[in-house]
Amino acid sequence: MSGIQAKVNSNGELVIPENVTSSLDWLPGAEVSFSIEDNRLVATKYQERAVPHFYALAMRCLERMKSQRELNGNQEPN
Repeated sequence: MSGIQAKVNSNGELVIPENVTSSLDWLPGAEVSFSIEDNRLVATKYQERAVPHFYALAMRCLERMKSQRELNGNQEPN
């Protein structure tokens, strides 16, 4: 997709055309970060990192399993 143009309004705002946001799967309310690289504006959708969340969840599950095993006299689960 190239050749799409938009104008900056009097408030300094730039509206990204709907066909661009939909092709990027940017829904209303999406958080976008901006950077300038080689005199170009780069917009990147912010994506929350899920790995730390799932790591913490896995560690809690392992701790529960360890506690349960200790309560059951270190028996292996069937």
